[in-house]
Amino acid sequence: MRRRQFIKKTAGAVATLSLALHSKPAVSERRRLKYLGWQVGLTYQTREPRGLDRDYMVRLVDEMSDNGMNLLSLMMLSYGYFDPNHDGYCWPVRNPKLKHYWDSTSINGGESTEFVREIIEVAAARGIEIQLMMNWGIWNTEKIRMGYPSASPQRSRTGASHPCLHCPDSEGAWLAGLDEVEDLLTYYNHPNVTSYAFERISYADRRHCYCPSTEDAYQRETGSSIREAGGMQFEEWKKRHISACIKRYVGHIKSIRPDIAVCLHTQCAKGWGHDPASLPGCGIDCVQPHTIHFQESKEQIYAKLRYLAPNPCVLHFCARDRRPANYNLWIKTPEVIAQVLDWVYEYPGDNLQGILFFNETACSPRNKQAVYELIKRFQ
Repeated sequence: MRRRQFIKKTAGAVATLSLALHSKPAVSERRRLKYLGWQVGLTYQTREPRGLDRDYMVRLVDEMSDNGMNLLSLMMLSYGYFDPNHDGYCWPVRNPKLKHYWDSTSINGGESTEFVREIIEVAAARGIEIQLMMNWGIWNTEKIRMGYPSASPQRSRTGASHPCLHCPDSEGAWLAGLDEVEDLLTYYNHPNVTSYAFERISYADRRHCYCPSTEDAYQRETGSSIREAGGMQFEEWKKRHISACIKRYVGHIKSIRPDIAVCLHTQCAKGWGHDPASLPGCGIDCVQPHTIHFQESKEQIYAKLRYLAPNPCVLHFCARDRRPANYNLWIKTPEVIAQVLDWVYEYPGDNLQGILFFNETACSPRNKQAVYELIKRFQ
């Protein structure tokens, strides 16, 4: 059954579900959002061995247009730690050092089968902006070291290596991050690529990082040993240090595309080194906080948005009902999506700018149709 036929056939049933779930009266003023859209992994969590193809993406763009969406975020890599079937970059990588982490099996990764350039044009004709998204430093260590031998994963205090997250203080990892975004943004140098989003350039959590490169950076900047730092002292240093890293990274992006908006996928959790107050000065235009990847209450979501203020927020709203590997995802239903969107609609703050629903390829048809029906009041 074609997707448009499916939408028409199920619209009435989902509308009935929506009415049943929304017995409460809406707030007096409509909350119109600037951005509504999908974030899509071209290979991440796809059922197809080679990832998504042109026809799939054309249908999705048409479906988005039919349902009033205006932002399509494309996740341009996958990582084997969370998806054993797909690993690496899924565009025609040109930098020879990055080639070792190129997914040569991906459809969009081949020069003769690449199709995202066409999708950017198709989306532009329908008034849908394109965002490109990467996960900085979440790499297969063996593969990334083939091009950047000194790239190092983060380490705990006891010296245990993180399975996939690399350290921004590692010279090889830092250079790999600069090279990958340059390769991506120069390949897709199109005015309808209006924003670039990245996750990380951060430490994994409060227990990281104690690798030699971070120990050297802390000694150089403070004159003391990281091993002697108290918890609050370490946290405040992380914020200063990571803010400087993000500012350098954004400066690199702007040297390639001065006109592009830069978004950070984070909720500024403790231990990461992300400081909401510092982000505007680092060049971050928008924050895309994780939303209901794991179970959250209304109070927790509101507290997160208030903490991130005054940064404009586009929610990175997990609508998935299929888990990745090594990730204890909260499985969503249409009822869960409806309840949380009620809370979002009623949020009293003024720093909410939009919603990106993630990951389209891992959402069942019923979850997708619930999204389409439930976003109408935000348009």
